Amino acid sequence: MNKFLGFIVLFCFTLNATSQNKKHVYFNVDAFYGIALEHDKSLATAIQGNPFGFIIGYSIKNTKNEEWLKYYNYPEFGISTLYQNTNSTILGEMYGTYIHYNFYLNNRNAKNKFLFRPAFGLGYISKPYDKTTNPYNFALATKFAGTAYFKLNYQREFLKGKLGLNSGLTIIHFSNAAFKNPNLGLNTFAFNLGLNYNLIDETTNYQKKEKTPKTKSKLNYSLIFRAGLNESKNPDSGQYPFYVGTFQITKKINFKSTLTSGIDFFKATFLNNYLQQEKELITNTKDNTKYKTNRVGLFVGHELYINHFSMISQIGYNIYYPNKYVSRMYERFGFKTKLNDHFFTELTLKLNLFRAEGLEFGVGYKF
Repeated sequence: MNKFLGFIVLFCFTLNATSQNKKHVYFNVDAFYGIALEHDKSLATAIQGNPFGFIIGYSIKNTKNEEWLKYYNYPEFGISTLYQNTNSTILGEMYGTYIHYNFYLNNRNAKNKFLFRPAFGLGYISKPYDKTTNPYNFALATKFAGTAYFKLNYQREFLKGKLGLNSGLTIIHFSNAAFKNPNLGLNTFAFNLGLNYNLIDETTNYQKKEKTPKTKSKLNYSLIFRAGLNESKNPDSGQYPFYVGTFQITKKINFKSTLTSGIDFFKATFLNNYLQQEKELITNTKDNTKYKTNRVGLFVGHELYINHFSMISQIGYNIYYPNKYVSRMYERFGFKTKLNDHFFTELTLKLNLFRAEGLEFGVGYKF
């Protein structure tokens, strides 16, 4: 728990830095109890009991008359921190600090509210994989990892003075995006129950949610370069750089959404070492073959605009696939930030059948 105190200090410092308008601030504390999902048989030994923990959150209410707020039913921005005890001597304890949004699914002025909260951040793992001391933790191989949680909550404020109740379901995910393997990741499905506390004892009145207007737009074209480091699914096989060049076509359909499609050119240098290792296991002899590490994929996808950034989701298929690795199908999820009318940056995670292959850092130019 000493490590968690560091996350609390960081959490409180960030609260102080971001708390510009305390009139529209509230806190929530949720305890959770659940199950670790065995999405791969290799995790059977590591999953020993039911994980439990708590999430502390801080959210800022916003009633500004801005377009994106009206169309999204006045979501709230916030910061949260998490502690999870996996109830396993192999997996240990996990800690996370997150940025989150609360998206409300019903009338914002109703007493009984339902919300969806996506949260993304950085996590710390107390007992990562070690070939000697912890060889059965196939979930995570690094002390620091990316983490996210998704919460579907019922919320009632001002149930007793400034105090309210919240309850719901939470999915928690930890992964290092194949920066080092093994990295099957850990997914927890949990029930949460807790309290919320408003700093003032008066309700906030919101304008009625407006329908998203349709948008007429032409096709746009972009070039994107992405790069990063990753390791094959064989533990301790070494980290190698990868590169991705993308030509993308986009069509904006309304204020919130843009449809995307395009072609990816992959240079995955880790594949050569991986294929040599696999061949050596079969033949029991040194393999010096230079394998092809290029792949070409076609994809379709969607961008969801939220204020100053957008959320990317894509699914693709490798049409040029000279050497097998997990699957020809791939997925990409992440974030995009617009710098000006032409340049933008991206942070995306590429997966093969939802198994992480690499964290991509990208920069793009829109024509």
